[in-house]
Amino acid sequence: MAVDWLSWLLFLCVLINQTGRVMIPSVMTKVMKDPEMSIDADTRGAMLAGVSMVCLAGKFLGAAITDKLGGWMILIAVFSAFAASSGYLIISKDAEVFGAMWLVNSLAYTVTWGAACQVISVSYTDEKDRAAQLAKSASASRFGATMGSLLFGQLLNMGYHWRSALMPIVPVQALLALVCFFKWAGGAKAADKGPTKAAAKADAKPTSGKSPWGNLLKLDFWLMFVSKVLIFTYTQFFMNFMAPLLSSAYGFSDGTATQSAGVAQFASAIGLVVVGKLYKSFSPKGQIAFIALELLVSLVATLTLALKEVMPFDVAPLAVPLLSLWGLAYAIPFYLPPGEFAFAIGSETASTALFTNLFDAGGFMFCTFWNKWASRSTKQGDFSEVLLSQAAFAAVALVCMPLCMYRQTSAAEQAKKAA
Repeated sequence: MAVDWLSWLLFLCVLINQTGRVMIPSVMTKVMKDPEMSIDADTRGAMLAGVSMVCLAGKFLGAAITDKLGGWMILIAVFSAFAASSGYLIISKDAEVFGAMWLVNSLAYTVTWGAACQVISVSYTDEKDRAAQLAKSASASRFGATMGSLLFGQLLNMGYHWRSALMPIVPVQALLALVCFFKWAGGAKAADKGPTKAAAKADAKPTSGKSPWGNLLKLDFWLMFVSKVLIFTYTQFFMNFMAPLLSSAYGFSDGTATQSAGVAQFASAIGLVVVGKLYKSFSPKGQIAFIALELLVSLVATLTLALKEVMPFDVAPLAVPLLSLWGLAYAIPFYLPPGEFAFAIGSETASTALFTNLFDAGGFMFCTFWNKWASRSTKQGDFSEVLLSQAAFAAVALVCMPLCMYRQTSAAEQAKKAA
């Protein structure tokens, strides 16, 4: 079997992108203790709010330009910005510069997923191939978060200064910028202008004279949008608040807390790679039931962690297993149903990246406020309110996402009967 180098390049791009995303949160506890930086909990909260705003702007920017410029052009810009901001952030001793480079880092991160989806949409014409590549790239995101948390946590445990711990990522980011440039220069530019001839022939029927914005008037869009936006806060919790939770509420050291957070991130990757195969083997109705089960597991895990003081058993030994179970459970609902929904409605108007970025833009808009509130709520080391919010979001998504999937499945069945 021939190696699909395009698939693995996209996997590596998403992997390193996510590693770059978690690099700053992974060392933040050390940064806040660094007397040269003068960053306290309030400053971190303001930075997180700024990061969410930049990510929101990045998603709207990605929605506007990715389908026009093509995914490879975006990826070249992404890794160039990553390498430059990471290098400057490491050598600077100014807290304001640190915050500014975090914003550049976040802007680069936030347009990557839409770019990867755009490349997938124009490079793979078969629906099953597209779904498989979507799942593979999504797993790269979780593996990248895991790798970053474990790597940076291990370097901190080995006694490295946080600046030294971040240095290995810079040359990798710069190398990927070059690889993506050569890929684009070697012919990807032409491919990104639109579907191949085979894809155009297969998809010709839906693309004439149809506006993608009409989907925003449909109930199904909003059911999936609300679900994605609420579950989006899980990524913020895992990245920004899980290590502080383990450190302040359960007595973990900074390095061990970061590594344990990486274990929970790894569970998300397993959820996509292993459990994802099981999910894809189900019938459409079976997939709906499975998504409902995973959201129910997320609800139970977050409630148990939030109410640990009133539980009839000691939650402390179960903290990392519960967080890992939560990570395992939310991965598929976060990535696959929204991604497949974006492919389904976006393929009609060659606007897959538009809907992918709109979902994420909604998530970042909501997280702009949620991150700031969560930082204030956890200032004294109490994470119960934040965890209760995560449980409430799981409950809402438990209703909305399966309902959207059921309506989509029913509509597809009726269309087949009518045909």
